[in-house]
Amino acid sequence: MTRRSAGHTRSIGYAKEQSPMMAVLSCVLLGETTGVDVLLRGIGVPSVIRFVVLALDAASAAAALVMIVLCARRPHTVGPGCAAPSGSWRSWGSSAPACSGELRLRYGPLFDLRVPLSLVTSVRVERRYDGTRLLRLSEGELSLAVSAQTNVVVELAEPVRVPRQAGEARRLRFFADDPVAAARLVSEAAASSPTGP
Repeated sequence: MTRRSAGHTRSIGYAKEQSPMMAVLSCVLLGETTGVDVLLRGIGVPSVIRFVVLALDAASAAAALVMIVLCARRPHTVGPGCAAPSGSWRSWGSSAPACSGELRLRYGPLFDLRVPLSLVTSVRVERRYDGTRLLRLSEGELSLAVSAQTNVVVELAEPVRVPRQAGEARRLRFFADDPVAAARLVSEAAASSPTGP
């Protein structure tokens, strides 16, 4: 579930559940590329148009494979760091938090949220299957779903600004391959931070 990296940062994987489906999607897209090529040749479409369509289909299959790799290579992390999204401390209220470590929630290259561990008040395992989108911010709650589900909830003392969204969140829901170990890891790291609970 977790692996140690430089500076005692611990990783929390989230890609195990979605990787098989993404791999199947890539294979289906490659099969579709072959079928479309046969169809386009059969109806006499000019080579230039055929090559453009094939390039777009191949790019779609490659994008799915790349996403599998990027999600596996960019896990959620807990460890040292000084969370300051966009170089601004305004997200944390009136003063800057101590650099006591951070919880970093990610989804490949598409989403990256850094939260100071000093803001974490509680962590629990709670599975929810209502994720209709990858990222949803509603009523102070951020949901970062994988395969339409979340399974870890982090409550914060103060709201944090959510990148790429118009708003702030005080509750963070995310998916982890091993939610019990992830909750324990975040709880222990928050408790050992200098200004933790």
